[in-house]
This record gives sequence, C-alpha cells and structure tokens, in this order.
Amino acid sequence: MIPDEFTGGWVRVSIALGDAPPIEDMLVWWLQAPSRHADLRLPLEPGGELVAFAGTTVWEPPSLTWLPALELVPSGFPDTGVVRWDGTELLETGSTVIDGVPTAYVERWRRLPGTAAPLLALSRPGGRIVRAGSLALSIVDERPAGGEFQAIAWRQDGDAWTVDHCWPRDAKAPPPPSGTCSLSRASVVLQDGMTWTVDESEEMAETHG
Repeated sequence: MIPDEFTGGWVRVSIALGDAPPIEDMLVWWLQAPSRHADLRLPLEPGGELVAFAGTTVWEPPSLTWLPALELVPSGFPDTGVVRWDGTELLETGSTVIDGVPTAYVERWRRLPGTAAPLLALSRPGGRIVRAGSLALSIVDERPAGGEFQAIAWRQDGDAWTVDHCWPRDAKAPPPPSGTCSLSRASVVLQDGMTWTVDESEEMAETHG
C-alpha cells in the first residue's frame, strides 16, 4: 500500500531530460489505486514512442517504484523515482536510459479532477483494469496467445464509460464495472465475457489537498 496522497489520477504536465528544458510531447495518464497502477502514454506527434504498462507500486520513502506486470515494451531497468510536492503538483526525479546513456529526468504531475474515489483494481491473466473516480485505464496483453496489446483510457459519462483515448484505434479492452459498492477484495466479476478478480476496492477516500 502507498500513502493516500499519491492515489487517484494524474496527468503529466512536463518532463525535463538532462539539461534540456521541460516539455510535454505525450498525453500521459497514471492512475493509482492503493497498490495497483496503470499508465498509458500516447505521443502527440507522429513517430513518437507509445508507452503502456500496469502492475504494482511500492513506496520506500522518498521513492515510488513501479513494478510492471504487463508492459508493451520492457524497459530493462528499474522504474524508481524520488517524489516531492511543489504546491499541489508532484515532482518526480530519477534516471532513465536513452540510447544506452543514463540520463537524469524531472517529471511534473498534476492531479486529474474527480479521481479521488472510488479506487478499483482488477486483474486476469494478461489483463489489468484500474479505476480512479471518473477515469479508468484498461490494459490487456494477448500477444502470448497470438493476439494484440491493447490499452484504453476511459471517462465516466453518467452510468456509462466512454473511450477518451486508446491504442490501437480499434482496441477492445473492457471498462471497469459500473458500481463498486458490492465489490470486495478477491471477489470475481464478469466483464466482456471474461472473469476478472478484484484486487483492490475502495468506495470512499479522503479528499486530496
């Protein structure tokens, strides 16, 4: 479990690599349940690199580590960042590898509105769904069985879920269940004809400052 202050939905505002100024050339959503996460990063310009992964998050102050269970392209190095607050925004600093060269980075994250609660995480072999309030990410990797890797970012519209953005364009991963009141840890739900296990379910959460 990680501190409540880090749970919910986040959008990346900028990233600075090495001595370069901060930019943002991707649409990046990170949704965080108490210990499960999902992350989808779509390039804003043609030719950019798509990033998608989902798994478990570990808190060892002052660092968060994201351990992927599903990953479009394996990174090959630990994804650990030191986090601190800059007002209401979260700064993450660490090191990544670019063209074989270790490179320092600084990422700035801003909380997405309406994502404090409920928090929900489901899984099945080759699939993860994480919901944070009115947003959700579904990531499914069926490549071992000859299928595709698919990722969908969902936005709640009344009682329905609509696609906000996705990859590929015809992705078919399911949305989260509509309600969470009856969902307890280790319970099983049927979504889109497949059985999913509830890993985490929190109907209420404290309001984030």
